[in-house]
Amino acid sequence: MQKRNWTASGLVLLAALVGCGGGGGASVPLADLPPKLADSLCKAYQNCYGDIFNLFLGGADCTTVTLQRIENGSFPLLQGKVDQGKMHYDGSKAQACLDSLSARTCAQMLERDSPECLAALDGTVALGGACDLDEECKGEALCSSPNATCPGQCASLLVAGQACSQDSDCQAGLQCSTETKLCVQPASADQACEYGSPPCGPGLLCLGKDDTNKTPGTCRTTAEAFSGVENGSCAPTLGQLCQTGLACVADSVTLVPPAITWTCVKTGSYAANAACKPGFPDACASGNYCKTGTGVLALNGTCTTIPAAGETCGTGLSQCQPSAACVSGLCQNLAQNGVSCTGDTMCYSGKCGTSGGCEANLPCK
Repeated sequence: MQKRNWTASGLVLLAALVGCGGGGGASVPLADLPPKLADSLCKAYQNCYGDIFNLFLGGADCTTVTLQRIENGSFPLLQGKVDQGKMHYDGSKAQACLDSLSARTCAQMLERDSPECLAALDGTVALGGACDLDEECKGEALCSSPNATCPGQCASLLVAGQACSQDSDCQAGLQCSTETKLCVQPASADQACEYGSPPCGPGLLCLGKDDTNKTPGTCRTTAEAFSGVENGSCAPTLGQLCQTGLACVADSVTLVPPAITWTCVKTGSYAANAACKPGFPDACASGNYCKTGTGVLALNGTCTTIPAAGETCGTGLSQCQPSAACVSGLCQNLAQNGVSCTGDTMCYSGKCGTSGGCEANLPCK
């Protein structure tokens, strides 16, 4: 069940995953699988990243968003493929897959399909055979269509250095670099990451990188990165952040020499409409973000309601309300397939089609 478009592709981090092992249980009809799969995937990410995982959701509910990604991906097409004999589904073996996924750790995040999961859901098309979806291909394989035309061909998972579109295109242990779009061995703790270096592996954060000068950061564990205590110092540019429930804010600034003093304060320290200091995560009251000016004024702001659909995007992780995405500087409601769109990020599927509507992001059409 590690196939394309079953999970959120942009949440930091959200590669499609399924583990091995687990017990039996009642049969799960294919139509009932999406919410169970969404719940298991979110539990896996929570296992890996802990409470820090919620910081990257921007106030959204993981299960709700992941369910929308699944239902607007290839899932609606699977029953037809089962009926055509191009896929096999055994609901009596699905729960074992879901249970083991819920218990997955960071070390298991880049494993691919296990025998137990392939027993529950697997394709019947051999390598080289015609396909429309990854799920039609037998075993650990993908539907390859370089020109995005149907049919594609079932092919082996990609090795390091081959062009990819997502992590699940690559062999076990590899990630698809968002920078190079190549399968790569991810960086480990304390290694350089991004801007010419590989992305960090699961459970690690690339901190201290310079987005202006495009210089790499360093992979840090969440425990290392989020260690600052209340009223203690922090340094986001160096990857030194604060413990859960605290925000690292720009407390004060000196112009000669230019320097910023960063301090850990409780999240929610600044009331709505009150003066605030920018930080990570935002320290304004729930539903607000610290809206600042530019230049020296960028370190002083006012707690402002997070923008809703139709409004100009905010900054940082609070660009738009959880139900919206920032597209070309404007917040747009997240949309299901068939709804008109102006950019990929506003579609649950991750694809705004050439016809101007959200559509499933499939290997071929």
